[in-house]
Amino acid sequence: MLFSKIESLIKKLNPETISEERKIVLQPLAEFIQTKVSNNQEIRINFICTHNSRRSHLSQVWAQTMANYFNIKNVFCYSGGTESTALFPMVAET
Repeated sequence: MLFSKIESLIKKLNPETISEERKIVLQPLAEFIQTKVSNNQEIRINFICTHNSRRSHLSQVWAQTMANYFNIKNVFCYSGGTESTALFPMVAET
């Protein structure tokens, strides 16, 4: 069960605001995930950013949240970085 504010925010999202160019870039990922779902396999997604201080963490949390919201089973999200740095403090608070 999601927090009501998060669920409300998700319901307000409009996929039509995603540019066609971005949809083309994301299509292979969507197909990969759909294949895993169709074959009842685990879906493991690792989000990588340079410092692993905020972007990858937020991507990880949102991807896992959306999988839960859309009832997509066996999704495991991770975050990582190409450089070792400290976590941006606001990410921990968020």
